[in-house]
Amino acid sequence: MKTILKLLVISIGLNAMSCTDRTAREVYTPQLPPITQTGANTFGAIINGKVMIPRNSIGYIPPGNSHYAVRYYTSSNYEEIQASDAKDGTGNIYIYIEKQSNSPEFITGNFIFQDSNGSSESSFAKGIMMTVYLKNNTSPFNKYLSLANTGSITITRNDSNVISGTFSCKLKNKDNPEDIIEVKDGRFDFNKQTINTTNFPYFP
Repeated sequence: MKTILKLLVISIGLNAMSCTDRTAREVYTPQLPPITQTGANTFGAIINGKVMIPRNSIGYIPPGNSHYAVRYYTSSNYEEIQASDAKDGTGNIYIYIEKQSNSPEFITGNFIFQDSNGSSESSFAKGIMMTVYLKNNTSPFNKYLSLANTGSITITRNDSNVISGTFSCKLKNKDNPEDIIEVKDGRFDFNKQTINTTNFPYFP
């Protein structure tokens, strides 16, 4: 009888712990990372009042998978940043900065966003643009395009190891131009050697 009671108590305890853990995980309150210039591998922004930080999709367990929540690429022609919350779809942000022919290898400074052409691939992106994807209730996502002269991206550090900066912008819904959203308080700080293989946990 004592053994049965002991097992029952253990079972109830484990179940309570499981429920508490599950509840804690379900209450997701992301916080923006601090603005740094150290290669901390962080990214965050507020999209229409909601904090977005990168998270891998459900079931993602590296290594052995090529999908990471943040992607950064640089060339002699452009800088490209993409970050997403693949779990909740609270945002997928794509930023493209086209370099001028006389640009230095490591560009810094303030760059004004132009009208986005809606691309999220370097082969088709032009100028200095942002494209944002957000989930909605009627289709897989809405696509939002940066509006010219409503914001900018400032690259505060850029060298062979680290790129860091801040950004903000207003964007319009591709299919409903009256639907305007705002991305503000954006920040990123990447170690160029490791950001593309950095794991952003499903549960922070």
